Order: sequence, then C-alpha cells, then structure tokens
Amino acid sequence: MRLLHTSDVQLDAPLVFLGKNGQRLRKQLRETFGRIVDLASSGAYELLLIVGDLFDSNRPSQRTLEFVLERLARAGIPVCILPGNHDCYDAGSVYRKAEFPPNVTVFTDALTEKVFPELDLTVYGTAVLRKDTFDPPLAELRPSAGSRWHVAMAHGNIVGGLVENPHRPIRAQEIAACGMDYVALGDWHTYSSQSTGGTEAAYSGSPEPTSFADEGAGYIVSVELAESGVEVRPIHVGKLSARKMRIEVAGKKHTDLTEEILRLADPYLILEVTLSGLLSVGEVIGTEDLESSVAESFYHIRCRDESHPWLEDITEDEFPPQLAIGRFVALMRREIEEAENEADRQRAERGLQIGVALLQGKEVL
Repeated sequence: MRLLHTSDVQLDAPLVFLGKNGQRLRKQLRETFGRIVDLASSGAYELLLIVGDLFDSNRPSQRTLEFVLERLARAGIPVCILPGNHDCYDAGSVYRKAEFPPNVTVFTDALTEKVFPELDLTVYGTAVLRKDTFDPPLAELRPSAGSRWHVAMAHGNIVGGLVENPHRPIRAQEIAACGMDYVALGDWHTYSSQSTGGTEAAYSGSPEPTSFADEGAGYIVSVELAESGVEVRPIHVGKLSARKMRIEVAGKKHTDLTEEILRLADPYLILEVTLSGLLSVGEVIGTEDLESSVAESFYHIRCRDESHPWLEDITEDEFPPQLAIGRFVALMRREIEEAENEADRQRAERGLQIGVALLQGKEVL
C-alpha cells in the first residue's frame, strides 16, 4: 500500500517580501497543490495525507477554498487533513466553516483517529487547536486494535533542534515508542527524515518555498507500507527554489558583486544576498541598484547590506578634525562605539557611511 504525504502548502500566503511577485507565487502554490492531488489520484496511491498548514490562515479567499474543495472531491481516494498552526482548529477555523467532500477526513478536537477498513489502515492525528500551543502532538497517540497498518500525523517541532523549547514539541523517544508504522510530520519546510527506534518518520517539507529560508523545499513524500518494511521516498514537485548567499564586499566593485551574484542566475530562484565585510569610510553599496541590475535573472532577489565601516582605517590626514567632515566622522564614531544594541550600531554605521559620502560629493540617495 502506498501513501502520499504533503504539508505546509500555505495556500494564500501573503508573501509580502516578494512584492509584486507575491501574487505570482500564490498562483504557483495552487498549481503545485493541484499537481500533488493529481499524482495522488493517478492510481499509484491509496491515500493522501495533508499534515497541517494547507492554508496559510483560516481566511483563505473564496476562490482558493473552492479550488481546494473541487480538486479534493475528484481525487478519487481518501484524504486526511490535519489542521496546523496556520490553519488551526479554533472557533474561526476554515475547517468548521467549509463543507469538505465525503472522501476527506478532517481531524479535529473530537476526531483523533480514522479507520479505513478497505485499506486495513488506521490514521491518527491531534489537530492543532490554537497557534501558540505547547501541547505535544504525538505524545498521546497510540495504535488501537484492529488494523494491520497504523500511521500518525503530527504537526510540530523536533525537540533538540534550533529552538530549545519549541511550540508543539515532538521528542525522538515519542517517535520511537509510538508503535506506528509511519509518522507523517509537518511544520518544517524542508524534507527531513526523523526515523528513530525502528519507526519511520519524516517531514515532507513545503512543496514550494514561501520564504528565503526555505532552502530545500519543494518535496512531498511517497510512503510504501509492505510486510518487508516501510519505504519512505522524497519526490521533488516544486517549480521554485530558495537560497541565501553571503558575499564579502571588501575590495569589490559593483561589477564584481553583480558578476558573483549572476553565477547563481536562475529564473525560478528566490535569492537573498547578504553583503558583509569591511568597507572604507564613505564607501556606500547601493543595494537597490544592485538588485535592479540582476533582477531579470531571478524569480526574486533581495540584497541586504551588513557590511561595516573600517573604523581603524580612519586617519586625521584623511578626515582633518578642524573640518566639518572630520568633526562629523568623530561624532559618528563615538555613536558607533557607544551604541547600546546592534540595531543602534547599524544605524550609526549607515549614517557614517552615507554622511561621509555626501560630504565628499558622492551621489548615494
């Protein structure tokens, strides 16, 4: 028996960071979800699992909601949906307001397991009831008697990752002791195997990236349950990719920076470039000009300037203290050195660079 597992589609995500490309990616999310349903209904799979955050919020557009209901209705196979933290099962949940087709089972506060006799399978899941919960989604799930196969859905975060005390914590020992044949995980946006203690488990990741941080998104998971064992296989379905890159700017001109960025040129890449390193005082990088010079080579690009002025390079010969520019440099240097936090320091550094450039007659704004 084969199952298809997806999560974190986040239909109708605002995608403000993409500017005018936001609507373009929202359309792509719908198209990719449609292809996932088509694959699930191709005859190769018996069940589709959607493990949280199908919608980015509980207020999807009517157009998107109708699209989802229509595609799922003609899937031809059972579908299990677990509400996640973005589309949680609260009082205003989309899953309370919309009427899903008969082949779709939505897990709720009252429904935590669904038996599929024709598949000899039981699916389990604890719906997320509010966005900020710390309730563990897997801890209370255990197989009930009757079915040959047992699959759990859990939308949460593995303890021991980047966050010490995450929302909806999932512990490795819970996966190992749950007694399931497969644990379908959601909430992380990149594919990740979490199999442990003889229990197969995986995050499918998001089928398309929805932030610069979603490097590795674009997958769903194919799961085969057989007497010989459980096989988990990621399948790439995404059209887009996301990536972050860091460039050291010291000694580089605008043309050097564009050349380095264009090595990654890809019309389907969402790219964030961080500029770092030391610059001479008064040297300003025009991030907007840099973006516009390479924008046509990417789906979307954002450049962030995290470079710092080289304070040790300041000399009285270059910035005489009796002149306005020298007094300005001394004033801004004190502000930088006395800054109480990183944000204040960055503002002072930016002010120093732009101020000196203007006093030197450069065009920077």
